[in-house]
Amino acid sequence: MMEVLEKDIAIPLARQLYDILTGRIASGYYPVGRKLDSVRNLRDEFKVSTTVINQTLDLLERDQLIVRVPAKGIFISRCNTVANKPLRVIVVFPEVGILPEVLPVGNWHANNEIYRGMLEVGFANNTHIHLEYFPEPEDSFALNGQLQRLSGYDAAIFYGDQRRKLRSIAGNEVAVVAAVQFGGPAEYYEHELAVGYSDEELVECLVNGIRGRGYRKCGCISVPAWEDDVAFLHWRMMEYCRLGQAAGLEMPEDALLEVALPTVTAEDEIVEFLRREKPDFLFYNGDDLKLLYNAVSKLSLLPGRDIDFMYIGASSLCPVCSHVAPSYREIGREMISRIVDYCRRERPIPSERIFLPPRIVSGNSTGWSINS
Repeated sequence: MMEVLEKDIAIPLARQLYDILTGRIASGYYPVGRKLDSVRNLRDEFKVSTTVINQTLDLLERDQLIVRVPAKGIFISRCNTVANKPLRVIVVFPEVGILPEVLPVGNWHANNEIYRGMLEVGFANNTHIHLEYFPEPEDSFALNGQLQRLSGYDAAIFYGDQRRKLRSIAGNEVAVVAAVQFGGPAEYYEHELAVGYSDEELVECLVNGIRGRGYRKCGCISVPAWEDDVAFLHWRMMEYCRLGQAAGLEMPEDALLEVALPTVTAEDEIVEFLRREKPDFLFYNGDDLKLLYNAVSKLSLLPGRDIDFMYIGASSLCPVCSHVAPSYREIGREMISRIVDYCRRERPIPSERIFLPPRIVSGNSTGWSINS
């Protein structure tokens, strides 16, 4: 059996040798319970240093594929096989800490739920999930250093378009490069695993949830925050109107309110809008629900009886408010399931993005019940 290590490619020699030896273990060339070749023999066969051999053995021992017995040698483990060896997945987290000015409050819940989903499936499939901070590289030297940090992992997961340069070359080090797809279209690389949700499907879920409810007038209030993409909020409102009108909902132009930045007069504008238009359903296109609840209170309107309203969001910004939520935990679960399928069962990576359907979470801001 002759295999050759390539010394002029980016993949470290220890990783190349690890792949060769795991192939030999899987094929039965090294039977379970029997000895692995000695360090000297491996060094002579592959023409590498003792350091490279020891680095390779460390990787095999980490994955519980070998057992080192002092004074006796190195043996193929009876506990694990290549088919069920521990998988290692790294989540390339783009920020060193989650601060409100870095990630809006709603995203705390999103990241937590995605990670929880990953851990649930990982725990059940002997897959270890590591979350590590990667800053934006300043130059090619820093980028190569980050690439080396991926060495030894079976998969690397990125968030959306962040750390795009590293993501584009991560396949040199890991078997699977994956990206969480947040709403809008992100850069997509061939042979990449992309799992997430679609902004279009979130709006469609909202419209499907309210159609057939007998509303006489459906409105929308769009209130941006400083960190929001105002153009995106406008698009979402227009998509809500387009889909709603196509579904036969009454959505007159006068029932649409876009509050401009700065929003210091937003509450008064909402009060005047509700008093004038009197919609019986309202899509609140923003995160600051306090403004809406204050306005409703000033008009002595009871949510779920006098007016129904919902928002689209990552989390329960207000626990009693109905909202459309992406299936974040399911995204994490699907991501790790696909990685396990590829690494262990040799199933192919899907050639297109996987979008998981959103759901409506019911609260008392609507007067009807939804099974979420």
